[in-house]
Amino acid sequence: MMGVPYGKIISSVINLIVIIIFVYAFLNAEAKGRVIMTVILALLFIMPVLFSASAVFWICYAGKVIFGLSCYLYVKGKGASI
Repeated sequence: MMGVPYGKIISSVINLIVIIIFVYAFLNAEAKGRVIMTVILALLFIMPVLFSASAVFWICYAGKVIFGLSCYLYVKGKGASI
């Protein structure tokens, strides 16, 4: 009997939340901030694909969570409501 892949489900949900918050912060950011946020998010999603080590996966996973929280705080700091 096969189990439910809860790890994949949680990872997919975290990715979706980070992307939604990123898009909202991207729309509120100025040009320089947009470039920086885009590069960071691209690296966080590409690094686990390029390097298959489990340490890289966990570092990028934690990075996505921290990046999502920082985008949320950026939007809140600008005075916009989510």
